Amino acid sequence: MRGQSTSTVLSNPLGAHRTPGVRMEWLDAAPQGRSIVPTDVAGFVGVAERGPLHSAVRVDGLSQFQGVFGRTLPYSYLAYAVEAFFANGGNRCWVVRVANPDDAVAASAIVPVGDADTALVVTASSPGTWGNAVECHVRPMMHGRFSLELRCGGVREVWRGLASAPDASAGRDPIAVLNDLVTGSRLVAVRWWADGVGYPAGTAVGYPSAGSADGVLLTGGADGLSTLRPEHFGAEPTRWGVEALDLVDEVSLVSVPDCFSPPASQGGVPRPRPCAPKSSVELRPPRPVFDLAALARVQQAAVWHCERRRDRVALLDVPREGVDGLPAGTADVIAWRDQFDSSYAALYHPWIVVPDRNVTSRTPTSRTIVPPSGHVAGLCALGDNTTGVHKAPAGSVLQLAIDTAVDLDSVEHGDLDHAGVNVIRMARGVRVLGNRTLTKRHSWLGRLNVRRLLVALEEQVAVETAWTTFEANGTKLCGELESLVRDVLEDARRRGLLAGATPDEAYSVCCDESVNPPADLAEGRIACLIGIQPPPPAEFLVVRMVRTPAGVLAEQPGGGNG
Repeated sequence: MRGQSTSTVLSNPLGAHRTPGVRMEWLDAAPQGRSIVPTDVAGFVGVAERGPLHSAVRVDGLSQFQGVFGRTLPYSYLAYAVEAFFANGGNRCWVVRVANPDDAVAASAIVPVGDADTALVVTASSPGTWGNAVECHVRPMMHGRFSLELRCGGVREVWRGLASAPDASAGRDPIAVLNDLVTGSRLVAVRWWADGVGYPAGTAVGYPSAGSADGVLLTGGADGLSTLRPEHFGAEPTRWGVEALDLVDEVSLVSVPDCFSPPASQGGVPRPRPCAPKSSVELRPPRPVFDLAALARVQQAAVWHCERRRDRVALLDVPREGVDGLPAGTADVIAWRDQFDSSYAALYHPWIVVPDRNVTSRTPTSRTIVPPSGHVAGLCALGDNTTGVHKAPAGSVLQLAIDTAVDLDSVEHGDLDHAGVNVIRMARGVRVLGNRTLTKRHSWLGRLNVRRLLVALEEQVAVETAWTTFEANGTKLCGELESLVRDVLEDARRRGLLAGATPDEAYSVCCDESVNPPADLAEGRIACLIGIQPPPPAEFLVVRMVRTPAGVLAEQPGGGNG
């Protein structure tokens, strides 16, 4: 028999009883805390130098992003957005690399490793021109074995003691060693070559002599960017772009910074490639510049993804240029905003100036202009981790932000805020000064922090009540559900996520016969009516200054909801 107590009392060690009978053993029952559903995880979709296509990859830091997806590119904003996310307080994100999968090709080469008839097909670990810089150096060893050295700029891998034939009894199988998902190569994948079979046309064939310093250079890599289309950033029923994030439940923020293509004047000059011989340079690869209609389709796909999932919000950026090709003015921004109507999205303007990570000189004065959604995602994550998801993602200084691309005055700020655009301005640092969603309905869901709070509570309730599926339906289950939901909301109130000094002021829960008639229960349906009081952000704080004989005093501070 087992019971529970706050201390353990054992007259004999477990298993030490020597006579038959019933023994009482009181075991400690450690209190189980509630596992809070994460709300600070972002999902980024964009163009990268390398990495798997249309597959979400977990990234826990900037160095990991660079190891998987490569360096900052002159034709992409993705690396800037991810760097800004971590700099502003983010801890974890998921990244999806986009390209046209029909045209993206991984570089490859046939590398002899034994006699003239024995070779490996060596293929870059992911599509892209980056693979054209991978060098393979083969060194023969004793007893029919060889070593393979791979070089790509500053990255170097050495694999020793590999078998030089598929059926060799000595040496390690190169297929098993290099292709291992955990301990294998990060640069290439290999397989045995069959003469004339199984490798792309134009694959390089190298026959370096033993001991030669020259290696085999992979060739044929293509980025698949010249035919990039809006649907590659997200379209049902494909798993492209944002739809690849559908497989990741923990994502709560979505950003697609690379629907915009940087202008040729922004980093479009030849520059040395760190993953290639010193003499080679990289020219800006062709990438189509989407018009405003295509940009709207990409952003709308991100919004639809969030609405369908109901567990995340999209952070959108305003195009830098209006319909006339000139920098977007207030009227252009409001017209862009009017295309959307969703509480699962928020729009930010203007773009911001950051240090340029994509220049050769690396001078302190080098700057570039980037969309702000990556910075805002980091700001959301910071607020979630330090205060709670109920905190409006606004007010704090944006890290890595030097200036705004456009200076807005108070009149423009007011017009944009009234239209539902979150404005970024210089105010003792670059700050987000807005907390709006893109819903056109005048309700609490017009506040981004309220929408994110509701998403978090819905997720928490779903997790806590998942066990009730297929349970015997009836009034008893209704009572258990109501008790569980009250526990979740009370925990949220105690953590400051809800307004109200008492539970009755902060929330209400009803799961009785008034909302669950016998006919619904008989059909297996249970409804639970929940009401909450979210904390209003102090967007407009009014302080009345009163002059008295004792001096000037603040008589009546108060807040409005704007």
